[in-house]
Amino acid sequence: MAEIQATRTALSQGIDALLAVKVALVVAMITIDAAWIASTSFEFDFASAGKVVAATSALAIVSWFYRAKRPIERFHVLCAETALLLAFSAAAAVLSILMTSVDMPLIDDRLMAFDAALGFDWRAYVEFVNARPWLGQLSSLVYVTSLSQVALTILVLGLLGRAGRVQHFVTAVMLGALLCILVSALLPAAGALGTIRPPADFMAMNQPIVDLAYKQAFFDIRDGASRWISLEQPHGLIAFPSYHCTLSALIVMAFWRVRIWFWPVLALNLAVILSTPIDGGHHLVDALAGIIVAPVAWTMAAAGSMAVAGLGRQASR
Repeated sequence: MAEIQATRTALSQGIDALLAVKVALVVAMITIDAAWIASTSFEFDFASAGKVVAATSALAIVSWFYRAKRPIERFHVLCAETALLLAFSAAAAVLSILMTSVDMPLIDDRLMAFDAALGFDWRAYVEFVNARPWLGQLSSLVYVTSLSQVALTILVLGLLGRAGRVQHFVTAVMLGALLCILVSALLPAAGALGTIRPPADFMAMNQPIVDLAYKQAFFDIRDGASRWISLEQPHGLIAFPSYHCTLSALIVMAFWRVRIWFWPVLALNLAVILSTPIDGGHHLVDALAGIIVAPVAWTMAAAGSMAVAGLGRQASR
């Protein structure tokens, strides 16, 4: 019994230590965002952060309750990780805008050449879907599920008592976002849609989630026409690597060997990946690169967890 209690205590300490590291990361990102905005012509819509602050605070309070007042580890971890991910997502969205403004040369010509070498023709792929309206509607439906799937992954794994898997998943999601933001800043791309710019009638046949008007935010930030940052009107600015595909791959990895969940989750996220050239306007190589980012982030999350656990054991001695 004493050994079991000691193991539970060690696991709890490891969870708290990793939470503390991620809180420090979010604080560091917010500090970088604030300093960058203050030193440039960007302006931030503070009112738009109200909902994020309120939701994060409420979740943090509930997490504290289930840790200190009525200890239930699964609820404590579920609420704490969700709060962290909300705060991180807001900070990452701002950082993505700021990094996009660096305005490095676009690499779409090289990405299109890579697609061609693979035998992928973006226009032909989209035309195939345009000719089948039901397929276009299905593509749009699955494409918008990514963020809901992230929330569902945290909820399901948390309720199943997989506290460690929840922490690992959220850490990987955070690291995956940072990797995609960094790569997209150094090797920016407008995506196939923003590069090819098909005529309006071509786009009207399917009406994808991301259209040229949506994509214009990317160009406005790069050329300095847009300097207003608001969390009320978020825009996905990352084309290469596709963060949508990174999330899909991470969600599948999170459900590996989890009861009956894995196969439906795999099928749904394969559909999401197939929809990215259509509803995200991506090159095929964007999707492939996004998938590659996922195991890198997953491995980094595992290494980070082990390092934090090792430091915690040393401190306890």
